Amino acid sequence: MRFNQKWRIAAITGGILAVLFLLVPLPMAPPGGTRMVLDHTQQIYIAPPCFEQANATNYLTETTWKEARQRGYTAEPSCTAERMKSAAVPGWQRLGSLVGYLPKAWAW
Repeated sequence: MRFNQKWRIAAITGGILAVLFLLVPLPMAPPGGTRMVLDHTQQIYIAPPCFEQANATNYLTETTWKEARQRGYTAEPSCTAERMKSAAVPGWQRLGSLVGYLPKAWAW
């Protein structure tokens, strides 16, 4: 094979891999630093968008999702559990949210 043909094959292969990366859905989980509200009385964590509909008590603190899971608290079942599910997003969308061009799914 000539040198020019090797570069052409490498460029085509690289292009195909780049297109696949950008179009194929990849799993994306909420980051550990996602804000949560802890209800110490019920031992549940609540996502901020779900706070109004949760029946929270007065014994509340704010923490991260990672800390809430380490403490053994469970998700508030009606809304938070649904909001904290992993999502399959295309590579271009994931890259855009990591770079900051697109809003992050768990940025509340």
